[in-house]
Parts: sequence; structure tokens; C-alpha cells
Amino acid sequence: MKLVVDGVFFQLTYSGIARLWSSILPRLARRPDLAIVLLDRGNCPPFEGIERVEFPSYKLYANTAADSFLIEKYCRELRADVFSSTYYTTPLSTPSVLIVYDMIPEVLGFNLHDRCWQEKELAISFASYYACISGNTESDLNRLYPATIGRSAVAHCGLDHEVFRPRDSTQVERFKRLFGISKPYFLLVGSRAQGHGYKNASHMFDAVRKMRDLEFEILCIGGEEIIDPASLVGLPANISVRRVDLTDSELASAYSGAEALVFPSLYEGFGMPVIEAMACGCPVITTKYGSLAEIAGDAAIFVSGHDESEMRSAMRSVREVASRTQLIENGLQRATLYDWDVMARGLYGLLKKAKEDGERQTMKEFFDRWTRLRRIQAEVDVAI
Repeated sequence: MKLVVDGVFFQLTYSGIARLWSSILPRLARRPDLAIVLLDRGNCPPFEGIERVEFPSYKLYANTAADSFLIEKYCRELRADVFSSTYYTTPLSTPSVLIVYDMIPEVLGFNLHDRCWQEKELAISFASYYACISGNTESDLNRLYPATIGRSAVAHCGLDHEVFRPRDSTQVERFKRLFGISKPYFLLVGSRAQGHGYKNASHMFDAVRKMRDLEFEILCIGGEEIIDPASLVGLPANISVRRVDLTDSELASAYSGAEALVFPSLYEGFGMPVIEAMACGCPVITTKYGSLAEIAGDAAIFVSGHDESEMRSAMRSVREVASRTQLIENGLQRATLYDWDVMARGLYGLLKKAKEDGERQTMKEFFDRWTRLRRIQAEVDVAI
């Protein structure tokens, strides 16, 4: 079986989605019955055992229908049996499996007329099968797109357990010296705002303004390059805030030495920082929105994401020995449930099904109709 993967997301940005693909592509490539070609639109990392083909860059607000014709042309030349995109691009008549990361735009009321979300709807409409990274994501997908029922499966994200593991005191102290950390610290990892502010980091800043009896630092890892100045207004002198970029190894040390990861998101398709922190022996404070209750299980302190006194209480609780010990123990056990090999196997199973279905007459008729639709769209499409 030959799989063509559009590496478009590597061109667009590097975030959790890129981490996902960087983790599962090498695992898929180890399968002796699967050949993979990666369409490199720019910034794709090398993967052993995967052929790379240079491909035109993606212009999100230009002629995306014409892009489908170009993808299909390459799929045919490469004799692809099945296709998958790292984001929401589509071919015309090559069976597709779509990894569904979340339904954030649909659930939180984003402007679905934006071109990128229109392309997402097209990708969902075209795909043969769907690998959803959490049960909550699958539930939202099936509710919003009933035609996907029976063709979706949960394929939880995994974890690189060789990297994300508890670091000893020597490694933690080395990390703290490297970054000049001299007092207890809490972590915010990844984006702190995002569309409609759903990442909700401002809730933590609002809560700590009244914590004048504890001296600590808030360490913002990655995410937006500038910390919102409004978040810093009114913080007491005993609380400092800064942003740093870390390697995965440094991040593991940061987790291992932290008071807690604070992750007050109001919706997540999965929530990678939660299991990364747990795997490193870091207590987690999070909400039950989206997939977070599903992923964290019994290994986190849950807050509403709206009550400041509740957040302050949680941040104090993680410093209590008994509560902390239990959270760490539960978190380490919980993290063992998430494995990239398991996700890769699940995706491979769906790819096989898509290939088999693509040979049926009903699918060939669907592809013919789909091609006509995209041809009409390409003729009238304009850059916006």
C-alpha cells in the first residue's frame, strides 16, 4: 500500500499537530507493507524510510480548489492508494483518511466562512474515514457531521516516554541554573490565548493577583512571543512572569521541577501538555472542558476555569505533601496509557479500510461527482 501525505502543516507552523505527525510518520514507515511519500511544501523534517517530493507552497486564501487538482495529479503519478493530509487539503479521487484534531471553531463559534474552516468542512466531507484524537473530539465530529458516524475511530495521541519522564534533582537543578530560576514556579505551556481566548491563561493571572503570601514565578513556555501586558497589570511584587522557549529535554526538566502545570483551557481536542506533565511527575491543574477530563482521568485537580478563588485553592493544594504525592503517582500511571505506536496502528487500520473502499463502484461514482464540484469551484475561486 502506498500512502501520500501532504506535509502542509509543517509549512504553516510548528505546534502540537506537527509533533503528532513527527511522531507517527516514523512508526508508519516501519511497516514493511506501507510505502510513504511526503509532499514537502517547505520546512518538512527528514524521516527515515519516507520519500520526500518537493511540492508548491500552500496559499490558504488563494485557489484551494486548484490545489486539489495538483495533489491528485501527484497522487496518480506516485500511484498512491490512499492519502492523508497534515491539515485540511484534499485530492480528488484518492481515498483519504483525515485525522481530526478538534472541533474548536465549530463548538466555540468561530467565523466558519473563513477559508481555512471552509476547507476543513470540505476535508471532512471528502474523507472516507476519520481518526479522532480523543473520544470527545469524535463525539463532537459525529454530532456536527452525522454522516461521519460509523466511519470514525478514536486514536489517542501518544507520548515519547524516553523524553518525557521524571528528571532527577541534578537535572532539575541544572535546568534551573541555566534559566536563572531561584524560586518555586508554575508552568503555562503553549498558547495562552488563541481564538475567543479559549486557552484562558488570563484566568490564572487574574487569580494570582491576590496571592501575596507566596513567592513564585510563572514560567510561560512557548506560545505567543509577547505576554499580554494586561495580564501583568496588578501582579504583586512576590510573583514574577517570563516567557522562554525550551527543547523537549529542557521541557521535561521544567515539568519535573515545577509546582504544577496550570492548564485552564476552555476546550481541547486532546491536551498534550497534560500528559507530558504527568509523565514527568508534575501535578496538573486543569478543567473538564473538551477532552481534558477524558485525558486526565483521576490524575489532576479540576477547576471550572472561571472561579479565581477556586484556582488559588488549587495552586495551594498542589504544594501540600499528601495531595502532591497522590497527584504525581496517579499522573505517572495515567501517562502510561498514551503511546504513539498505538495511534499509528489505529491510523494504519483506517488507511487499509479507505484503500479497500476506494475500489468500490459507489466510491468511484462519488469521486467523479466530487471532481466535477471542485472543477467548478476552481473556475470561480478567487484570492481573498
